[in-house]
Amino acid sequence: MGWINVFGDLRVMTGMSVALLGAIFLLYAHRGSWPYVRWMAGSALVFGLLQMLYRAAELLGAVRAAAGEVGPFLVMPCLAALVVGLHTYLSPKARRQGLRFLLITAVGFVLSALVVIGFAGEPLRGPLATAVALIATSGWLVWRWWRRERWFGQLVLAASFLLHPALLWAAHRAGMDALAFRQITPMPIVVIYFLLMTLILQRDARQLAAELRERELAEGRLQQLAGQLDNQVRARTGQLEEINQGLRSFSGMVSHDLRGPLRNIHGLAEVACESIEEGQPALATPLVRKMGQEALRASRMVGDLLSLAQADQQPAQKSPVDFAELTQQCVARLAQEYPGADRLVRLGPLPVLPADRGLMEHVLINLIGNALKYGQAVRELQVTVQAESQGPVWRFSVADNGPGFDGDRAGELFRPFSRLAEHAVPGTGLGLTVVRRAVQQHGGEVGAAGEPGRGATFWWTLPAT
Repeated sequence: MGWINVFGDLRVMTGMSVALLGAIFLLYAHRGSWPYVRWMAGSALVFGLLQMLYRAAELLGAVRAAAGEVGPFLVMPCLAALVVGLHTYLSPKARRQGLRFLLITAVGFVLSALVVIGFAGEPLRGPLATAVALIATSGWLVWRWWRRERWFGQLVLAASFLLHPALLWAAHRAGMDALAFRQITPMPIVVIYFLLMTLILQRDARQLAAELRERELAEGRLQQLAGQLDNQVRARTGQLEEINQGLRSFSGMVSHDLRGPLRNIHGLAEVACESIEEGQPALATPLVRKMGQEALRASRMVGDLLSLAQADQQPAQKSPVDFAELTQQCVARLAQEYPGADRLVRLGPLPVLPADRGLMEHVLINLIGNALKYGQAVRELQVTVQAESQGPVWRFSVADNGPGFDGDRAGELFRPFSRLAEHAVPGTGLGLTVVRRAVQQHGGEVGAAGEPGRGATFWWTLPAT
């Protein structure tokens, strides 16, 4: 019957429960929690086993039941390990926890000895020493909550550490003897362990839930970025296809259009040499003039290619541009090739806008030059350059009363090396491509409209700011 009484005793059962709780935490602790769980769970395991074995020894008569002053010296290492575990949990980067444990344990022993010696005539001197250590731990938790991390669980734990001193004060006021008080002493400490483990599990669960939410948000952002990247890849692929198409067009032009004037120069040179060798130098003079014209045509092609490369590769260097002044300068340049250009070109209202002056000069030279070139056979040719504000953009236009073109084929005009067959005039087929690329560099659009025999209008837009 003795062992049945042992296992049925309340203090033995509570000791077993606390020891089992510590063992479970030790067995299932993951690597991240091991630095603090080993102290907390080890404290619970040791305290539970000591409580269970000491009470069993009392019931079996192995130790004297009235030796209450021994209790603080058994509890103190467990309390020191618990404090070290709490400190490690609240300060994960803390080091030298073993030294901290030894220091707290030594201070606890000295404090317990002083209380036991100082209150030699007090029956409850053993529980009083334990109460002093628990009050000090509670004060440390409150100080830490106030000065560092405001975790509400610290206040709950601080209050639980005061249960034993409060119970001791009540027992003293009620005149309870030491033996009776020792029967209920383990209960507050058991509450401390259960509260501690529960609060830590609750806090870890909240942190885990927050991390999961962050991970879900991160995955959502990652998917969004992946979608954006996919769109960018598609856009870049489209641009590469356009570049490849342009390169194919370039190779076709170099093999055909650019080689044409060089072949003509070679053929004319051969005929001119034969004329000179046959003693007829007068026949070589017109051939040399034609060679010069072909060389000029090849030079224009190279110039247009360089302009197209500049419009494609160099970002627009924007600065305030007075389009009225720039247009007048372009017309003055064109007058050297087309006499009377300053009389034929009429300027409407033109703004001052931030733009790349060099690229805009290409645009104006090409569009005004085309109007003058294609309208040379038109009597009373008139070319109008103007602009109007349309909210966030300005719409520029170059309109003429020249021969015009089929409006349904307007899109072909801006393709590289594409020319409308009905206009047999000199050109490389690159001028309008340069115009389109230069306008696109500014974030604008370009277009054309016309009718055969009724003139043409070429327009482009630029952002107002």
